[in-house]
Amino acid sequence: MKIACLALICVLPLLSCSQNKKSEPIDLKSGTHPSQPSFGQLMFEAEGKPCQAMINKRYINFKDKELYPLSLFIMVNTMNKNKDGHPDEKEAKIFNELQTEIISELSRDLGMFCFVGTTTMNGYRDILLYIKEEDMQKAKEILELIKIDYQNRLESISFEKDPKWEAVASFYEALSLKN
Repeated sequence: MKIACLALICVLPLLSCSQNKKSEPIDLKSGTHPSQPSFGQLMFEAEGKPCQAMINKRYINFKDKELYPLSLFIMVNTMNKNKDGHPDEKEAKIFNELQTEIISELSRDLGMFCFVGTTTMNGYRDILLYIKEEDMQKAKEILELIKIDYQNRLESISFEKDPKWEAVASFYEALSLKN
């Protein structure tokens, strides 16, 4: 589990958008990369099982949420898991490869979006992103193609209008209190 978290922290910051001085995400098509974002780890419990969230701290006071009003949550099944329902080492490697592919493909075709982080729960993980409304169809097409290669892993892909990022607000409140 620690190896998976470390890999996420090292690889994904280069692929997520960030809040620069103008509060604008970085356009990855142009090759401009953000400085390394900082991820906060939150531990919590759901249905009596331990859970973990790795949340991008750059969005704690993000001013331009309304530019990315559509939440995109991708649920990934955990096939090989430990007693808490978290991925074993082999499964964590597969998840990291899948997540890297998802972020890379979305970056290539959408350009700008906000990678908020991940949650690991009993039997699944969620990848949490916010995108522009006009990018929904492109994102859906990309994820449907990826879903073919990762049969039985991509459980669901959900889009919801959330211009204030209320779905992830509790993570940011917890990170603010933690600091």
